[in-house]
Amino acid sequence: MAEARAVPLTQAPTEPRAQRVSTSFRRGLILVPPLALAVLEVFHPQPDETLAAVMDVATWFLAFHAIQLVLIGLVGLSVLLLADELGHARSWAVRLGLGVFLVFYSAYDAVAGIATGLALRTARDLPPAQQDGIWAAVRDWPGFDPVPFSINIVGTLGWVVALGALALAARRAGALRRQWIFIALAALFLMGGHPFPFGTLAFGSLFVAAVFVDRATHRRPSSARS
Repeated sequence: MAEARAVPLTQAPTEPRAQRVSTSFRRGLILVPPLALAVLEVFHPQPDETLAAVMDVATWFLAFHAIQLVLIGLVGLSVLLLADELGHARSWAVRLGLGVFLVFYSAYDAVAGIATGLALRTARDLPPAQQDGIWAAVRDWPGFDPVPFSINIVGTLGWVVALGALALAARRAGALRRQWIFIALAALFLMGGHPFPFGTLAFGSLFVAAVFVDRATHRRPSSARS
C-alpha cells in the first residue's frame, strides 16, 4: 500500500501583483495631489503690490503657477476618483462642476499667474518707463481686472458645485459624517481664494476626506469590495 502524501495547507488567495500596483497607483492619485497642492499653497508668493516687489518674485510667481496648473488637473482627477470610491462618479453635478472648475480655474491660473509672472520677469531688463507700462497693464490681473476675476469666479463656483454635490450625495447615501463634512469644507474654503491660508485649508480638507474614505474602503474584506 502506497504511503499517503501530506497535503499542504491551502494558502489564502493573494491579490495579483498587477492588481496591487493598480490599486496603489489609484490610491496615490486620490491622496497625493490634494496634499501636494495644500502644501504648495503655503509658498504662494504674496509680495507687496509694488512694481519692485513683484518683479523680485516674478520668476517664482511664474514657476509656482506653472506647478499649480499641473496639480489642479491632478486634483480634478482626485475628486473624480474619490467620487467613484463613494459611488457618485456618474453624478452630472459632480462632473459638470468639475469640468467647469478645470477649464476656468486653469484659464485663470494661466492669465493671472503664469502670464503675470512672465511679463514682470521680462520687464526686469526694460527701461523704467516700459516697466511702468507693463505694470499698469498686469497689476490688476490676479484680483481686480474684470475678465480674470470673472474667470476665477466661474472656476471657483464649478469647484463648489462639484464638491458640494458630492458631499450632499455622500451624506444622503449614509457615508460617515467626517467624510462628507471635510468634502463640504473643501468646497467652502476655496471661496476665499487659493493662496494660503484658504487654499491650504481647501485642498487640505479634501486630502483629509480622501484619507477617511481610503481607510474605510480598504478596511473592508476583499470579498466585500469585489
